[in-house]
Formats: sequence, C-alpha cells, structure tokens
Amino acid sequence: MNEKVPCGGLIEKGDQALVEVLGFQRVAGEPCGILAKFGAAGIPLAYLSVGNGSDGLTNMSFCVRTEDLAPHRGLLDEIREEYGPQLVSANAPMAILTLYGPHFLEKTSLASQVFSALCADGINPHTVCSSVSSISVVVDTHDRDVAAACLRGRFEWPE
Repeated sequence: MNEKVPCGGLIEKGDQALVEVLGFQRVAGEPCGILAKFGAAGIPLAYLSVGNGSDGLTNMSFCVRTEDLAPHRGLLDEIREEYGPQLVSANAPMAILTLYGPHFLEKTSLASQVFSALCADGINPHTVCSSVSSISVVVDTHDRDVAAACLRGRFEWPE
C-alpha cells in the first residue's frame, strides 16, 4: 500500500470560517432555513456537511469566507434563538483542502486513506465531506501546509 493514489489535483481554499450548528431537532425544512439565512445575506458556502449524531439530533458544518461572516455574526444569534441547537460556533481561520478525481467512484477506501495520511502527522481535521469526485477536509490554517504535504505523500497529482 505504498503506491500513491493518482488524482486530478488538490484545491486549497483559505481564509474560511467553519460554522457549526450542532444538536438540533430536524424538522422538515429546518436545515434549509438555516442555510437560507446565509443566502439571504449574500454569503456563499464553500463547504457543507449535514448529518445526524448518535443522539438522533442533526449536526451541520459549513464554511464561509471569514470576511463575509464578520459583518453578519448576528446570524449566529438568530440561529440560536430560532432553532435551539445545543451549540452554534464559528471558528477561523480555517482552510479547505479538496482532493478531486477523476474516477473516485471506482476507487475504494479513499476517505480512510485521507484520514490515515493526516492522522499519521497529528493533523485532526474538523470535518470531512466526500462525493463521487472529491474529498474535502477542513483544517486549522496553521495546519494547512503540513496537511497538504501529508496528502501529497499519499496521493499523486500533476503539478
């Protein structure tokens, strides 16, 4: 398993704020309402992961540009009041590292290999999201260079 996994490349997106809305009761449309607040404020999302915790409550993580969130931090208070999650937080600065295909659908254990590469050097990603063509990880900005080097050690892409 020393052979590097070929992929199309690595996209890096810096100066991100990771917003987490954790532990809220999912009611039809609620996650959409939370995201709609950012859309109405003209804030594009750079990353999104929504799932359930072991307690059956919904957890949502997404990234926005730090400069877009700063003047709209009141949105976090609105979410707390309207949706009653256990936790609403925004942490910055973060970086999103995205490995992209081609042919990721045809390969097995890619997410495991991403975790293994990062964990081997003590990088603990805040959140990971994958699709048929990409795997994205959110890391602290100060870990970005080491995280990218870890991925480069396990994956291979054109310069």
